[in-house]
Order: sequence, then C-alpha cells, then structure tokens
Amino acid sequence: METDPTPAPWAERLLTFIQQYPGVHLREIRRRLGIPIGTLDYHLYRMGRAGIVTVQFQGGYKCCYPAVVPEIGGPIPEPDRKVLALLRLPAPRAILLHLYLEGPTAPSMLGQTLGTTGPNLSYYLHKLEESKVVLREGQGTQRSVRLLDPKQVHRLLLQFPPLPETPVDRFLRFWTELHP
Repeated sequence: METDPTPAPWAERLLTFIQQYPGVHLREIRRRLGIPIGTLDYHLYRMGRAGIVTVQFQGGYKCCYPAVVPEIGGPIPEPDRKVLALLRLPAPRAILLHLYLEGPTAPSMLGQTLGTTGPNLSYYLHKLEESKVVLREGQGTQRSVRLLDPKQVHRLLLQFPPLPETPVDRFLRFWTELHP
C-alpha cells in the first residue's frame, strides 16, 4: 500500500519550490535545492502519480508544474506552460524581457544589447518562434522581432516571479563584465 506521496523533508521543499516557480527545469531544481538526482526523480514520480505535480518535456528540458494553481483554480494552461519554461532559461528570459520592455527590435540590436553571438541568438529566437511566443518580420535591415502576446508575458511575470539570482550567478555575471 502506498503511503503519503509527499514525505518530508525533500518532498515538501520540492513541492514548495515547484509551486513558487512553475516551469522550473529538473536540473535547476537539483542545483537550487541540492536534492540528489535519484531522490528528485523518485519524489517527482510519486507526486506525479498522486496528481500533485506534472512533469513534461519542453524544448529538451524536463519541466515541473504544480497540478493545480489555487490562484487560477486549476492547472496552468498549455500555452502558459511553454512561456514559463522559456522564462526559466537565462537567454530566452533576457530576450523576452527586452522585447517586453523595448518592443519590436532588430535582431542585430537584440544580440548587441544582450551581449550574445548571432548563432546563439538565432537558436533561441528559433525556439521562441516554434513556441509561438515571438515573430520575426521583415527582410534584411528592416527585419525585427516582436512578442506575439506581450500581455501574456506581463501576466506570467507578475503571477510567477523569475528565479532569484544565486551568489554563483552574481559572481559569473560580475566576472564576465570584468573580462568582456
């Protein structure tokens, strides 16, 4: 007979984290909470069978969502799940935030502003386009990228905050700023 699907302490921490940051990727959970990968898989499996969380592959990542979000009275809709999973990755989040704050932007300017290479930017823009979050329009020097639904990005950012920056993240950002 199966016992409580959320035994302490790992499962409680895990469930709280997923509820706070839906769309978070499996490896990010492991990194942030320090849960061994086997223990993490075990608890996600049990919580999934109990209907507490949903785990699905999106863009090559195992993403975790609470089965029910009290504020919306049910599960997170699929289009929102795709955007949340992207907002949990640094490069797509930076692109989406820039487009949200600045509006349509030329890809060259976007790459310059974000400090990324053309191929890297192209890769993430392709992922964002496949997910129907952004649209590339125009030709040549008139080319621009825009959000398809800025209100959705705004709503999700307010409802589900980004992961806080860790000391390691701050150090890496500081280091790269010192050594461009």
